[in-house]
Amino acid sequence: MFQMNLIKNLKVSYEIVLSNDKKLLCHTMGGKTVIFDTETWEKVIELKKPNNPSHLRFSQNDEMLYIKNTVGTFCVYDTKEFQLIKTIKSGKSFQIVEGNFALLENPFTVLDVLKINEKKQICTLNIETGNYQILTELEGTHIEFNQFIPYDNSYLFTLSYLEGVKGYLRYNLIKVVDPLVKPSYSIVENLGITNWVLVCYVPVHQVYIFVHQDYELTIMDAELKTVLKKSNLTENGVQSTDEYFVHLAASYDGSYIVLTSSNRVFILGFEDLTPIQIEELEYACFAEFSKDDTYFLVGTWSKGFVLENNLKELNFNTSLFN
Repeated sequence: MFQMNLIKNLKVSYEIVLSNDKKLLCHTMGGKTVIFDTETWEKVIELKKPNNPSHLRFSQNDEMLYIKNTVGTFCVYDTKEFQLIKTIKSGKSFQIVEGNFALLENPFTVLDVLKINEKKQICTLNIETGNYQILTELEGTHIEFNQFIPYDNSYLFTLSYLEGVKGYLRYNLIKVVDPLVKPSYSIVENLGITNWVLVCYVPVHQVYIFVHQDYELTIMDAELKTVLKKSNLTENGVQSTDEYFVHLAASYDGSYIVLTSSNRVFILGFEDLTPIQIEELEYACFAEFSKDDTYFLVGTWSKGFVLENNLKELNFNTSLFN
């Protein structure tokens, strides 16, 4: 697979995450989160709370593991004995919306999307106290956290909304800064590109990559003012199917872009956005390089894979990345 060495076969894997020190690997299944020791690849523990886990985060010091599920629950575990130390659920005053989240510097504090008075807003939420602060005043059908942007110390969200009589889905980027100090947000408008379905910031190159449903990719500068490059995968030999794109990520060194669709995983060279590896994987949902590019992590609705990243050693032309 991907001409890489297989290290570990996993079962259902909606998301796969390594601890910052690379000693632990977690993956989410339908009813539990499973933890492995990466030195032995032996299973450490299965965490059954919360049920239907979706997203994982290790604290910066790896002392805590945060797990969010699909129906509005956070659980926090210590990573020594994996004791459950905090839980918070949706209540009458707010509902925790399904989707990714960010950890903030304050203990037990996350940046997430809450539904309050029937409207979705970006908020800080203290899992220990249940206190929250609304940071935005947005109108939209969906808000999704993408990633932290070191370029301007902001947190990037995508806002989708229906426009026009026929209800066309449109997208905007939302940036939140200083959520714990002096919170503010901005809506990034007039991008000069058509609708996209996925976006990813690549820190090494300080650019944004947008993926459009018609197989087009757009690279924009860090200020989101200039289109630097456009490319279409169908012009590079990729056959269009009825697939839909679900995940986008870049390698740590910025050499590769990983695009996951509902039935394929594409590894693209950054410089020209041409496919280097394409693997057909039914019900694919997740593919990323680990933070130092040691591993390539792939998840589907039926299985998962931990692979050794040896792309630089393969025979295809990598001169563009050197």
